[in-house]
Amino acid sequence: MVTRRKLAISKSVEDLLLRFGEELIPHIQNVFQTKDPQWEYFMLVGLISRLPISHLSMLQHDLLRILESPTQSEILEKLDEVIIPLLNKIQ
Repeated sequence: MVTRRKLAISKSVEDLLLRFGEELIPHIQNVFQTKDPQWEYFMLVGLISRLPISHLSMLQHDLLRILESPTQSEILEKLDEVIIPLLNKIQ
């Protein structure tokens, strides 16, 4: 029950954030600079996966960096499994 409630809250927050459109991109890129793979993962499967393709394409460089030169933490978090479908959406 708690997990469902957290998901509902995070979806509500995502809905709100998505209204900011392109202004979100630098803030999302800052998340990638934190080297916190859990935060990256939840951003990728949540907010980032819901971005329009035009906005998602602005993150292509960051996504490719994680895919091609991941940190050990990003490998352990299996971010590649989440990034490949996102990159496929762009192409």
